[in-house]
Amino acid sequence: MPEYKIKLAEQADSKNEQASALFEEGTHARHKADAYVRITVWLATVLLLTAIGQRFHFRIVRLCTLVLAVVLLTMALYFMLTLPHM
Repeated sequence: MPEYKIKLAEQADSKNEQASALFEEGTHARHKADAYVRITVWLATVLLLTAIGQRFHFRIVRLCTLVLAVVLLTMALYFMLTLPHM
């Protein structure tokens, strides 16, 4: 019977569409938050390498850790500047 429509079924479909839209929005926000956390870990790694590099007595080892820290810092800054802001 095509003329017979259940009102609660139409409401359920509407609520399901709203729930799907909110779920997609939450998924997008989670991906953005994960990117910010990843950058924070990169910056913490730069701090760690800088601190560890100061403990070595050999100049070449200090220089290598400093170069690695600068490369990671540059990459982290690039990713930070290209991320969408709130």
